[in-house]
Amino acid sequence: MFKHILLLSSLLILITLAGCQSGEGRIQASIDNEFSLAAGQIAELKGEQITIQFEGIQDDSRCPKGATCIWQGRVSSILQIRDNGLSSKIVLVEPGLSDQYGNNRYKQYEFTSHVQPYPELGKKISSEDYRLFLTVKKLAAGND
Repeated sequence: MFKHILLLSSLLILITLAGCQSGEGRIQASIDNEFSLAAGQIAELKGEQITIQFEGIQDDSRCPKGATCIWQGRVSSILQIRDNGLSSKIVLVEPGLSDQYGNNRYKQYEFTSHVQPYPELGKKISSEDYRLFLTVKKLAAGND
């Protein structure tokens, strides 16, 4: 009987510990300050009722460094935004072969994004290697 209680207690402790998150998947970010996210990671905006999750890359057709391309290509990133209990997805698109960043708006927020690494000829980028560099700006009232 004692062995069963000990086993059950140990199992309960393990389940409880497994349910606790270390916080690695969440970061604190601030308006107007660039931050980076790995796929699956969530940013909580300080002072705002909004979280942003980088779900990953939808497509990456940017012309690789060292290649000659007819089209510059682009990279598309998917964000899951949770705002006061509502959830929305937006896609940020950044052109290839340029210094232009991706731009998109959601309500009173403007997102400026940049995806790294940039593709190189003959090298494959795994989904875990992508980082989304993001700056969130809060627009003045009446701009949404």
